[in-house]
Amino acid sequence: MKKAKNKTKETEKEDKKQQKNDLLSECQKERDEYLDLSKRLKADFLNLKKEMESQAENVRQIAKENFVKEILPVLDSLELSLKHIPDDLKDNNWVKGMLGIKGQLFSILKSFGVEEIKALGEKFDPNLHEAVSQEESDKDADTVIDEVQKGYKMNGKVIRASKVKVSK
Repeated sequence: MKKAKNKTKETEKEDKKQQKNDLLSECQKERDEYLDLSKRLKADFLNLKKEMESQAENVRQIAKENFVKEILPVLDSLELSLKHIPDDLKDNNWVKGMLGIKGQLFSILKSFGVEEIKALGEKFDPNLHEAVSQEESDKDADTVIDEVQKGYKMNGKVIRASKVKVSK
């Protein structure tokens, strides 16, 4: 009887040991699942953060472009008025001040990455130029012979094509 009792106690110990091992194994499996979930959530969070930063940068860029597009007509008007300065007023301090203001305005635009598109004398490029007319000229065909409105790029992207007259 004693042997049977010992076997029962040993079996109970083995059963308890097996239950503890099963519980430990289950806890380890659960821990691994939570760890995996944590890693995936962290990766998702980092990806979302990068995407939001990218979208915020896109919004800032669009806002800058819109600002520049609003300012360009002001620059056009200023340049047009300065083209028609009578010769006797070219040394006038007011005119010099207006030229300084034009320089300051373009300096601000340049800080935004704005640059003029070179057009006059260039080969017509539909990516950079918008032809408003074609005229007979002694220049090669498809050469820009006059610039009606300046075009601009911002950080390499055309934000306004140059309006030009092209030779036939």
